[in-house]
Amino acid sequence: KKVEFVTGDTQTKADAARASAKSMIEKDGAIMITGGSSSGVAVAVQALCQEAGVIFMAGLTHSNDTTGKDRKANGFRHFFNSYMSGAALAPVLANAYGKDRKAYHLTADYNWGYTTEEAVKDSTEAIGWETVNAVKTPLTQTDFSSYIAPVLQSGADVLVLNHYGGNMVNSLTNAVQFGLRDKQVNGKNFEIVVPLYSRLMARGAGENVKGIFGSTNWHWSLSDEGTKAFVKSFGEKYGFPPSQAAHTVYCQTLLYADAAERAGTFNPCGIVEALEGFEFDGLGNGPTLYRAEDHQCFKDVLVVKGKENPTSEFDVLEVVEVTPVAQVTYEPNIPQMGGPEATLGQCNPGT
Repeated sequence: KKVEFVTGDTQTKADAARASAKSMIEKDGAIMITGGSSSGVAVAVQALCQEAGVIFMAGLTHSNDTTGKDRKANGFRHFFNSYMSGAALAPVLANAYGKDRKAYHLTADYNWGYTTEEAVKDSTEAIGWETVNAVKTPLTQTDFSSYIAPVLQSGADVLVLNHYGGNMVNSLTNAVQFGLRDKQVNGKNFEIVVPLYSRLMARGAGENVKGIFGSTNWHWSLSDEGTKAFVKSFGEKYGFPPSQAAHTVYCQTLLYADAAERAGTFNPCGIVEALEGFEFDGLGNGPTLYRAEDHQCFKDVLVVKGKENPTSEFDVLEVVEVTPVAQVTYEPNIPQMGGPEATLGQCNPGT
């Protein structure tokens, strides 16, 4: 079959994303939609695809809700989630900074921020950390100085930045400008944690990310054969190594194509049947399961930190721990994932 595609700009807004996806389905006849760089957008577009009987192969969405309380039978996610970040980070943070810590959270005021704050709080409190405060910050905020100042008076000795993209670049920059990384509180060096990293964020924050822990879905420096093949082909085409976003949407497209081939159909319900409970390897994260109960991929998760001596603008993060899948696996209906009420519903075959 000849593959044709159309693109649209979500503007990182749920309404704009839904309008764009609706046009793709009704005007262009799209039978699969992928992408999204915001969990709010992903949840909205996934719901639209469910209503329209189209498959949604989620892109860059990390909120628990995408395959938690807002899971849908026509939606699938290869990317990891907030719970997995918390589960992977907590042991590394305990080992690096100890179990007697007081954490202050600054959290982006939207879907992803809420679930990431909850996941990191739960996992760090389980190792003995105390959460001193958790403050919501507007998505439109560019100067976080007024939010950083109270941290110094709180008694906290760790700042957790549940921020993504430009929010994280700006809040981390402000925190460093306030001298947080040079301070001692409670007899300990003050530390900063960024639960979810992307290479663009790390590049944007520059020197400020050095030594700061976070998590990521995948990294181009991994040595498995799948990663090496993808890095080579991507580098030949674009002249630089792929990001985790490029990796996850490429994987989603391959997985969709493979499911259609195995099912022998483009019928959404045939695709769903082929992907539910599907086990695979070779895409860079080790053996992976597309779990039937929530359509979430379960695979190894990377803990990274800002590199002390980067060799290029693309070499800004280093992998410090490959967390085995067993450590980040959870039951489908735990409270963070919406509890017993969260269900996929029925596949919609569309027209």
